[in-house]
Amino acid sequence: MTGTEQKPLRKISARLMNFKLMQRPARKLAFLLSAAVFLPGFPVSLASAAPEPDLTPVKAWIAKSATLKTLIADFKQERYLRTVKKPLESTGRVWIKAGGAFRWQVGDPPKIVAVLGPQGEFTVINDAKKTAEIFSPQALEKDQAGQSLAFLRAGFPASLEAFREKFEITQIVRDGDWDRVEMKPTGGEGSFAVRKMGMYLHRERHTLGSMQVYLRDGSWIDTRFLSTQENPEIPAALFEPDLSAYRVKQK
Repeated sequence: MTGTEQKPLRKISARLMNFKLMQRPARKLAFLLSAAVFLPGFPVSLASAAPEPDLTPVKAWIAKSATLKTLIADFKQERYLRTVKKPLESTGRVWIKAGGAFRWQVGDPPKIVAVLGPQGEFTVINDAKKTAEIFSPQALEKDQAGQSLAFLRAGFPASLEAFREKFEITQIVRDGDWDRVEMKPTGGEGSFAVRKMGMYLHRERHTLGSMQVYLRDGSWIDTRFLSTQENPEIPAALFEPDLSAYRVKQK
């Protein structure tokens, strides 16, 4: 997702993607959030690309996604760093609404909350520090790095063509009841930080069980979706956080 004042998005992108412990919790959100658009795990190691994969599993998953208006999912996430033997673990919940609104929070009670509201404002809340940063739709559009949020604003994959505009599918391999889809960002969107990605799609349910993001610094993130609710009622207030108790910075 998403260094000077002229390029605020690159600054926040760097903070969000670094994913260091909870000292700077906003940094862990960029690829926590990247998983939210796909929803529901197993770690995956991406193999060499194979030409012209059979896209049937991806087509079925996108068709299933088209039936969703809302979705709630609980997740467990592990961050693997080159310099740390054990992965950093976190759990949380994500709410997604068709049309682009979503809320992603880590911890219970939540320590970090990221919200993309119905009007396109992106808010990152640090509850421990009582701070909030708000990015307007215009701020997101000013920098190329902000384009990495475009698919999140879409909510759910609209079509295979739209999906392939953002991701090049390099290989699909059957693994038991799952299809392992290997891909990488197309063009410049997201490629400044992401080397490649993977996801597991269930062959019968056509849902996503996990999402892996491999970063250029050698680290990778595995997000496993533990449970999901399809088309539940979601209160509008979840996408309109009360910031009265926080120090707010507008971008």
